[in-house]
Amino acid sequence: MKNKKKLFGKTMGLIAALVLCFGMTVLAAPSVTGDTELTVQKDKIVSASYKITNDDSIESVKLTLSYDKSDLTYMSGSGGDNFSGSGGNGLVELSSNPGSKAATFGVKFKGLTDGTSEVTVSSCTITVNGKEIDALSGVSLEEEEEEKEDASAEDEEEEEDDADRATWVIDGRTFLTHHIPGIDGYDDEKIEIQGKQVRVLHNTVTDVYLVYLFSDNGSYRDYFVYNPDTGNIVPYIEKQSGTDTVTFIEPEEGGYVPIRYSYVDMPWGAKYTVPAYKHVIIDGVDEIFDDTNRYLVYGVNQDGEKAWYSYDYDKDSLQLFDDVAYQGEQNYITELEDQDAALRTEADYQQNRYTTDMGRRLMIILVMTLIIIILLNAVVILTLRMKKMQMLPEKEDDEEEEDHTPKSSSYVTGSLEENESDFHDPEEDELEIIDLDNASDDDED
Repeated sequence: MKNKKKLFGKTMGLIAALVLCFGMTVLAAPSVTGDTELTVQKDKIVSASYKITNDDSIESVKLTLSYDKSDLTYMSGSGGDNFSGSGGNGLVELSSNPGSKAATFGVKFKGLTDGTSEVTVSSCTITVNGKEIDALSGVSLEEEEEEKEDASAEDEEEEEDDADRATWVIDGRTFLTHHIPGIDGYDDEKIEIQGKQVRVLHNTVTDVYLVYLFSDNGSYRDYFVYNPDTGNIVPYIEKQSGTDTVTFIEPEEGGYVPIRYSYVDMPWGAKYTVPAYKHVIIDGVDEIFDDTNRYLVYGVNQDGEKAWYSYDYDKDSLQLFDDVAYQGEQNYITELEDQDAALRTEADYQQNRYTTDMGRRLMIILVMTLIIIILLNAVVILTLRMKKMQMLPEKEDDEEEEDHTPKSSSYVTGSLEENESDFHDPEEDELEIIDLDNASDDDED
């Protein structure tokens, strides 16, 4: 089956060569121009520009530059529509969607030494009419892929069919394992990945495994660090931290993570992400990420020592994370927060106690007020009843006095002796009772 594929590829290549010999234009010829030698001054910014042109409209373009990281440090990039750029560790990746026959990119570096330094265009891929073309060679990536497959080594035959390749999905695109080019310090091995025998590179000192992946459309071809314990991959990134060469790796599951750091996916290039952590500020129950571009990444140095590193994305700098100093600072902050929480708890307790006591006192006052009102009503009622009872004997006395009053037909006569102050019983004073009726008869006679 493989021989048939190779024969078919060679036949198509021969046909394409014949067509070119007869003067027919199969693909538009692109060109890449730009600054390849820069004059560098230490701690000064130096700019470089690059232009990609084509006879037909360019739908998208991806430019990869390589530079000497001992002379230059990548600072920033710029481009046209939908620009994306990243750089570091001697590589710069720039991409955009120009929608015209030309695309331009600008790159800024910071000099680390004085003198000149070379910048090389490692690759440039453009998309024209839905086809991806290598702008450096003018050949479509499909033809280039066929040529590479024909030139592959014997040990790549086992990985020829897609069904025999390990795959991962990155940002919605499928990546497949391919024959991996060698790297100094790594040994060539075969291990089982996803039930398939895959050729990898293994560093026995750092215990880092590398796989080489192609995207399903051939646009992306990169090394990745493979974790045999989890089956996950992360982009292969090496950075300098002092005198150490550090490789980014996936953090250990359930391993130690400094407090007040939360997991994030750190962007890397146009399509990749790196597992990282970012410092957060606790606002009540909310976690707010700080506004800096500093990340906490997990890495292993050339001696196999694993540790957390602080990576400044903007400055592309890496330094060992000082966990002892950081933990002491966080302990002090935690102590202050605990004291503040204790004061808040005590204040809440006192407020609740005050509210409870005031409620109890108001209830007592309300009850006493009701009792006083009831007693006042009782006093008023009793007072009215007593007055009514006093009025009844007075009426009886008045009636008795009326019973002892003489009739109108007779009257009592008499004289008071000196020093008498009151009337006496008529029986004692022998009062004379005069019958007025008889008296009148006598007068008539």
